[in-house]
Amino acid sequence: MPDSPAVLATLVHELNQPLTAILSNAQAAQRFLASEPVDLKELREILCDIITDDKRAAVIVRRIGAMLQEGPDGGKDP
Repeated sequence: MPDSPAVLATLVHELNQPLTAILSNAQAAQRFLASEPVDLKELREILCDIITDDKRAAVIVRRIGAMLQEGPDGGKDP
C-alpha cells in the first residue's frame, strides 16, 4: 500500500461520504416518523438509500483491507 498522505486523505474522504449520507438519511427518517401522518413511501426510499450507502461503505472498507494486506511490491504480505 502506498505510504502517501494523499492516498490516506482520499480513503478517508471516500469512506466519510457514505457514512455522512447514512447519518443524514437516518436523521431524516426520524423526522418522518415524528410527523403525522407518516409518509411510508418516503420512509421506504430513505431506508433504501441507507442500505445503498452502507453497501458502498462496506466496499470501501474491503478495498482498504485488501490494500493493507498487500506488500510494498503489490503482492500479499507473508
